[in-house]
Amino acid sequence: MLNFGFVPLLISIISLSCFLPSKPFSVAQGDDLITHVCKITNDFVFCHDTIYSDTRAIYARTSRLILAYIAIQKAFDNTIDTKNIYLPSEIKSIEAGGGDPNILQGLKNCFGNYDGVDRRLSHMLDELDSVMNYDFDKLSLEIESQVRACEKGFNGRSPMTKRNDNLVKLANICYAVAVLFK
Repeated sequence: MLNFGFVPLLISIISLSCFLPSKPFSVAQGDDLITHVCKITNDFVFCHDTIYSDTRAIYARTSRLILAYIAIQKAFDNTIDTKNIYLPSEIKSIEAGGGDPNILQGLKNCFGNYDGVDRRLSHMLDELDSVMNYDFDKLSLEIESQVRACEKGFNGRSPMTKRNDNLVKLANICYAVAVLFK
């Protein structure tokens, strides 16, 4: 004879599971947040290597907030190094040695672009700190636009290409992380 005593229990478990909280974003089964984010960037390997170069990465696998802080910090590190060390050094070198005035002007323009990037990254951090991630994605796109403007200012002879390419990839990571907050 069949015993159907487990059926009410099964129905109760299924019914209760409908009320369990779920994540506010969708991550493919088996993926952690880092893998999920890196899959939607333009360069998975760069993204993966960048995030995992931070000691907090183990916690970012399950925390979108930590992942966001890592992504923004990596972009900040690149920006600050370029704006405060590389650009002043290159500008000073060209001014002292009488280098190409077009390159000099391009570098000075890039300084302004990177200053704009710095402000946008600061705004992104403010938003994270206040849990108001409304413009996170928009700011990431504005950063990319500032960097592309820097590169374009050299008319194909940019000494900034590698730095600019890296910052575009970092902005792309920030954008992918921003999607987690939508």
